[in-house]
Formats: sequence, structure tokens, C-alpha cells
Amino acid sequence: MDKKSRFREAGDAGSSGISGRVWNGVRNAAGVFRKRWYVFLTVFLVIFAALCWFHYAESYRTASTVLSLDYEEASKGLTPSQTRINIFEIRSGKVMERLIEYAGLQGKITPEELSKCISIQATHDKSVSGSVNYISTSFVVRFTINDAMAGRTADDMLSLLCKAYREYFVEHYGYNHSILAFDTNDLKFNDEYLLAADLLELKCSQLEKYVQLRRRESKNYQDPDTGDTFSALEERVNNFYTYDLARLRSYIIENGIANDKAGMISTLDYKIRMDRLMYNKLMAAYDEDNNGIRMYDAAMSAVVMIPTQDQTLQYYMSRTKTGMDNMALHADEQLAGAAERTEQIQYSTYLTEKLGAAVPSRKKAEKADSMIHEMEATLDKLAADIEAVDSTYTSARARNYISFSDDSTGFADQIGLVHSLLYSFLILIALWVFVLLWKIHSDKEKEV
Repeated sequence: MDKKSRFREAGDAGSSGISGRVWNGVRNAAGVFRKRWYVFLTVFLVIFAALCWFHYAESYRTASTVLSLDYEEASKGLTPSQTRINIFEIRSGKVMERLIEYAGLQGKITPEELSKCISIQATHDKSVSGSVNYISTSFVVRFTINDAMAGRTADDMLSLLCKAYREYFVEHYGYNHSILAFDTNDLKFNDEYLLAADLLELKCSQLEKYVQLRRRESKNYQDPDTGDTFSALEERVNNFYTYDLARLRSYIIENGIANDKAGMISTLDYKIRMDRLMYNKLMAAYDEDNNGIRMYDAAMSAVVMIPTQDQTLQYYMSRTKTGMDNMALHADEQLAGAAERTEQIQYSTYLTEKLGAAVPSRKKAEKADSMIHEMEATLDKLAADIEAVDSTYTSARARNYISFSDDSTGFADQIGLVHSLLYSFLILIALWVFVLLWKIHSDKEKEV
């Protein structure tokens, strides 16, 4: 007996019960499929084409790009100005307002509504466990247009979004010139001339460190407008420190200029006493270390060895640091600190002697005031020149902090080929199940 005959007999044997009706329904549905296969194929192709068109239309309304943070601090989750980065600021109100202005959508959409058209997702899909944190430096940004953007494509809107966010990022995080700010009114709170000189020195030191950092980054950079370089600016800072500041401090000290001579002498005396106490403490620690070194067993210090493994996992005996070594290092530190205190004591004593011997002179005080005002103006001009050169330098450099690369999809992805096939097969199976149920129902009515 062939397979087809056994199949028919099995169907006839159970045709009297419920299972028989199901079996007959399956057989009849299979027969319909064999006889009308071209109908099912046509339905499948129509559904597949409709789904492909739907996915293609959706892809036309959506555009995407890969946003990359191309600077060293990004791997630490920071901006170039060392603040915590928030990539979702690309949907912030200020960026959306710029995008609305660039796209000419004023009055047609609000920043809140526009932000809902944007989605951000990290490009990595790593599962990091334990205490290790993976910080992504690249993100997929997708923009989906809506009816309020009639006449504008998703690619156009995404391009304008990239422009708006780049400008926002550069303005807020590309550079930080706060350290260059110099408020000359700070000096009016210092009643003493030496304190004013100390503040000028502090400001000068800040400018020096800033411009040295820039010179190391780009030694040959030259401002296209003024022709200034970081090397030339550093030289101006050094001249201010070496000549102007030294001349002011020397004039104040040699002439013993002070607004409150008695108060200054009292402050210096107190500082001398504190420095002497610290000097005695440091020297006592130094002597204790030397005594410990002399008491240490010289024979033992020469043979202190410990078992150690090398790179090939072989054991060998390695000499380690001993207590004598640590005491010697500590003694050197105490002696260096004591020497520094000695210098401070000598300087404070010298100032006290100059102030005590000075004869008050309004003319000399007025000259010192004039010198301080001139140096304020000089330092203020120097800070402004550094900021001007640094602005052109950092603006050009900051444009490279963010890059956008094409994230366009292929035609198969645009039409959703895999999803369209899957959904088409599912719908076809559902149609076949419907035919099966209809056949079972028909058989049941015939029996009745």
C-alpha cells in the first residue's frame, strides 16, 4: 500500500469523530492549497510588497548618523573643560531653539515637541560586569520628521541638528577662559602693599601656567589676525614676573612702605615664632632618624633578602628596603623642610628690620600706588591678549571634538527585508489556518 492510500484510509477511519473532522479539515485545506497555490503565492507577494513599501516609507521619514567624541577626556565621561558630559543635551531646549531657527520652523513646532523626534543610543552593546564601567564615546542619533516639518526631509533636519549641537558644544565646553579673567578691583581689598604684590604674582603665575600649556600643545601656532604666538606671550609673562614684579617688590621692601607698619611688624613677628617652632620640630625629627640609623645593625641591613618570583615564575632572592632606608629618606625630608623654614625666617626678619628703620613718606607711597596701577593695566592687557589668541586657537581645535559619520542603511534594511518576509509568512500561515477552520466548520454542518 502506498503512502497516499494509507493517508486516505487514516482519514476515513477517524472521520466519524471530532478528530476525524479535524483530520478531514487538514486534508481538505491541504487540497485547497495544492489546487490554489498560485492564489496563496499571490497573496504572499502582495503582503510582502505592502510591508516592504511600509518599511521604505518609514525609513524615508527617518535619518541617522553616528556622533563620535574625538578627544581624550571623552573616555572618562568628561567634556574638554573637565565637566561631566551629558550626551542627551543634544535634545536640550537651547539646541532645539537653534534647530528651529535654522530650519525656519518658528511658530510651527515647540522645542519640547521637536526633542521627541530625536533618539540617542550608544553604539556599543557590551555587557560589562563587575566594577568595570564602559563609557561609550560614540552614539547613534536618529531623527524622525513629522507633519510639522512638511517640505523638509529627515536628512536635512538631521544635518541642521548636527550643526546646532556642534556650535552649542564648542561654545559651552570647547574652552574655558575663566582662569584668564583678571579683576583689578581685587587689589583694593588688600590694605598692604606687599599683599598687593603677592596677588599680582599669583595672577602672573596663573597666566604663565596657562600659556605654557598652550605652547606645549602647539608651539608654532600663530594668530591669523595679530600674528601673536604662545611663545611670544610666554616671554611677555616672564618679563612681567622677572622685571616689573621684582622691581615693585624691591621698591616696597627697601623703602619699608606699609599702611599699618605696627600691624605688619606684629604679623611678621608672629610668623617668625611659628616658623621657628616648626623648624625645631623638623630638626628634632631629623635627629631622631639619625639616631635610629646609627643604632641599626649594619650587618643585618646588608643581608635582608626576600624570596621573589621573576617573569618566568622562577624564585630568586631579592634585597628589600630596610628600616634604615626608610629612616634615611624621612630624615632627608625633615632636613629639607627645616632649610625652607630657615629661609622664611630670614626673609621675615629682613622685612621686619626694613619696616622698623623706614621713615614714613607720602611721596614714596604714591609712587608705589602708581607702580601697582600700571602693573594692573599691564597684566590686564596681557590676559586679554592671551585670551584673544587662545580663542582663535581653541575655536579651530574644538571643531574637531565632535565628528558625525554616515549611518545610512542599505536597500535591504530600508525595506525591512527580513521583517517583511517573516511577517508575510506569518500572515500566510494565519490565512491557511483560517481555511482549515472553515473546512472543519463546513464538514460539521454537513454531518448535521
